[in-house]
Amino acid sequence: LAVGCPGVLAVLGLEAAAPGECELTRLLQDKLQYEMRLQYMKHYFPINYKVQVQYEEVLRPSNITHLRNRTVSEAALRYLWFHVSSQAVLRIHEVLPEKHPSWKYTQELCQLFDALGKEYSKYRQ
Repeated sequence: LAVGCPGVLAVLGLEAAAPGECELTRLLQDKLQYEMRLQYMKHYFPINYKVQVQYEEVLRPSNITHLRNRTVSEAALRYLWFHVSSQAVLRIHEVLPEKHPSWKYTQELCQLFDALGKEYSKYRQ
């Protein structure tokens, strides 16, 4: 397995391990650029609109640092990021009507996360 993709998921300091995972995380990184998130996940939502999440569904950089200090593997951290992020996007997508300006954007994110999930399922086999 090739380690690479410098800068992918740089906020968390995670790097993709396999070429398929690398390409998908690069595509996700492009879709999750600050300007796109701001446009689709803030500007297009009504003021004070909220999607309820549990405390456990929020992944903060400090949690990543804490897990790294407890010697959790990078692969496990990547999978954790994938799981938390994909579930959050799915929950947002489920509440949007198809005519909402963010519906297509969240649909594309869901498709990328689905493809990444298929990559991860290959590794576990």
